[in-house]
Amino acid sequence: MIELFTIKNYRCYREETELSFIASKKEGGKNSDLPPVWFKEINGKRILRMLLCVGLNGTGKSKMFSALNYLRMLAIAKPQKPTEKPEYRPFLLDEHSSNEPTELSLVYYIKDTCYHYYIKVSNERIEEEELNLKKNRLVRIYQRKHNVKTDTVSISFGNACDLSKSDQHDLEVNTLSNSSVLSVFGSLNIDSQVLSDNYNFFENHISLIRRSDKSLADKLQTGDAEKDAIMKRLLLRLLKDVGTNICDYIVEDASLNISELIENGAPDIIVKAMLEQYPSGTITHKNLRFVHSTVEGERALDSGLESLGTINIIRILIVLYDVILGKKCSCIDEIEYGIHTKALAFILKMYLTLAEDCQIIVLRMIYLC
Repeated sequence: MIELFTIKNYRCYREETELSFIASKKEGGKNSDLPPVWFKEINGKRILRMLLCVGLNGTGKSKMFSALNYLRMLAIAKPQKPTEKPEYRPFLLDEHSSNEPTELSLVYYIKDTCYHYYIKVSNERIEEEELNLKKNRLVRIYQRKHNVKTDTVSISFGNACDLSKSDQHDLEVNTLSNSSVLSVFGSLNIDSQVLSDNYNFFENHISLIRRSDKSLADKLQTGDAEKDAIMKRLLLRLLKDVGTNICDYIVEDASLNISELIENGAPDIIVKAMLEQYPSGTITHKNLRFVHSTVEGERALDSGLESLGTINIIRILIVLYDVILGKKCSCIDEIEYGIHTKALAFILKMYLTLAEDCQIIVLRMIYLC
């Protein structure tokens, strides 16, 4: 779970800006002011399970989300070529920020152990990187800096690092100026529980969800029969609870030969694009139909005929199922269009009731009429 995310000189954020998951305590108030389902108490701190980010267009909500995803990418994605420059996204609306590094840091928990990760990146290299164990004070796991004189990377390992001396050496010599230490660790066959835990946190427990992500049919039929069956039972029960008459859904594999497109006079440019995407000559996809219970029996409708609100209810339920099961911190970027306020409130209350070691950040836009 995340406690605090800090960014500086990233996109629209020139000055240092914080996103905190710590629940505030009102002066003179009682701890019970905030219902217990909203937070998990870790080491005396109340860490929120849900944040609602509300604002007008252009106020930086999505950029804050993308910054967290950017940090995740820097931490675990090792560049393919040693000559590649790191991706650099500074503030561009003044004359000097584009010459200054971007700084990002994250305070987070793996189980009940608190860590602090910090990275500073310029258009040329990763300038600094630190991973610390956070107790009463910071206990170093490693600190990485750029040696200006030799133009090389130097790494100082601390008492909290469980790498052997030979593995420390291997990690240092393989870490280039464009790669984070964590990303290089992930590519090497060396043993460290603490680094493995932190790499796994960034890789599997942080996600950004957008409306364009993956079709519903693919999400509902993943190929894991046991997981899909659990998802189906939960989803159908929740769809009933929020007032829909959907009692089942069917996912069917479908295919179309590109030769049929040619026979029907499809333009050459479309045929060429289809052949590049599907070199086998067959377009494959999945059809999703929802079965409705009516007074005259059950009727199946193609998913394209369902209302936007119904589709987005299903999308957000799938997302929350994945968040809870995967113990993730997920940013949900405007996927709840068309969902009735009462239905959305029910869904979020359901999430808070089931949530344990997981968090969501929900982006909501203010509309001025």
